[in-house]
Amino acid sequence: MAFKNVLSFDTIQGRVPNLKTRGTSLKYLAFLPLLLGGILLFHQNGTAKSAEQIQNSLSLISEGSEDPQINSKILVEIFLAAQQKENLTKIKKEFEAFEITRVRAQFIRVGNPPENIAIGRNITAPVARLAIQMAINYNQGIKYLLPEERLSPNYIAIGTSMFDELFQIPISAEDLKRLSDPTLTTPEFHALYRHLTGEDRRP
Repeated sequence: MAFKNVLSFDTIQGRVPNLKTRGTSLKYLAFLPLLLGGILLFHQNGTAKSAEQIQNSLSLISEGSEDPQINSKILVEIFLAAQQKENLTKIKKEFEAFEITRVRAQFIRVGNPPENIAIGRNITAPVARLAIQMAINYNQGIKYLLPEERLSPNYIAIGTSMFDELFQIPISAEDLKRLSDPTLTTPEFHALYRHLTGEDRRP
């Protein structure tokens, strides 16, 4: 019924010719697939997107880096040396760029926090890389990873001392570089993370 209505619309140049008219029917039938294809690309709100645009949107959602509904669930706990207080606003803005607003910071009065990082299994690769960079910039680096299986899925911790040292897995500078690779997708990032913590080898 919808297609019948489209074919009966008046155009600027006049009414669409009857497709049964001899001599012109083949010419107009040649454009029919294009017309119907355009209709199928319309959304319910009346706007159109190309197939490429739709695919790009789905890709962004699957990665999560641009989806506020995914990133808004993330909790970041960051433990810093007292001298890093002046950088807290900058750190929060870095996370806010990814729609992450739940950032809790605590400052150590003496010394420095542990050089570790914890990244939950629901954290997307772009956000995970940001957290790694924040730990490198503001907590002297990363020497230990905390296993995903002991973390809340939407949780990131930097410099935490809430976990026993037995659960902190050493990471080399070379492996940290691999984990920071910007070409890693979210599944690839977490597969490597679990490999480095030994989780993929446990029964």
